[in-house]
Amino acid sequence: MVIALFTDFGTRDAYVAQLKGAILSIHPTAQLIDLTHEVGAFDVGAAASLLDASARYFPARTIFVAVVDPGVGTARRPVLLVTQAEKYYVGPDNGLFTRVIEREGFQAAYMLTQSAYFLPRVSSTFHGRDLFGPVAAHLARGVEPVQFGPQLAELVRLPYAQPQLIGETIVGEVVHLDHYGNIATNIPSEMLADLVPGQWLTLTLAERTHVLPFVETYGAGSQEQLVCLINSNNACEIALPRGNAAVCLAVHVGDRVVLRPGRAVA
Repeated sequence: MVIALFTDFGTRDAYVAQLKGAILSIHPTAQLIDLTHEVGAFDVGAAASLLDASARYFPARTIFVAVVDPGVGTARRPVLLVTQAEKYYVGPDNGLFTRVIEREGFQAAYMLTQSAYFLPRVSSTFHGRDLFGPVAAHLARGVEPVQFGPQLAELVRLPYAQPQLIGETIVGEVVHLDHYGNIATNIPSEMLADLVPGQWLTLTLAERTHVLPFVETYGAGSQEQLVCLINSNNACEIALPRGNAAVCLAVHVGDRVVLRPGRAVA
């Protein structure tokens, strides 16, 4: 079974290495995959969207160790989630699995209480290494989910704004700023289905208004002009093809996005 790692640990410190070492000490032949370790520190809401976008292309029976955990060591519950897509998620019950549950469906969840499956000493500040990683390793070796602790009826869900269509106006929010500075929103492609390439849009974002074209690819139109397109996750994205749209517009995850269609370019 594949064990996929998703954290906000960064790569400058020893944290990722220690997490991998803890897993491999229990299951030396485990296949470890790094999804990312560069999630914004402590940003559970943004991480929930990014985890969902990452996990959707992995096969059934993949085990995800997902650790964005500002409440580590507190009363928040350590959990194992099993989705209807037959995937496993090990991590904190702080809303991190909100988007995954909505897309894959909730099948079962277990509170991790059986210390026999943890490292001998569990640090109050590093459950990724001492608790979540070891549980994933034992799960990959064949331990059944029910053996890790009592079953839970539900997990914490994060509230977030749903995109809205009000007349011809589309209202959503920024959910991710990628490595290139592209601005991913929660507006699904279906809300832009009536647009045609070359059509102009009015965008209000970060208290500024811009006019930009709707295009099919990053290479369409001027390379120095903001564009709107459908990204690879089938959602509306604002981009600056040869620049950094996020820096240019000074936006943040959670900012409100308003789009109004204009005329098609002749």
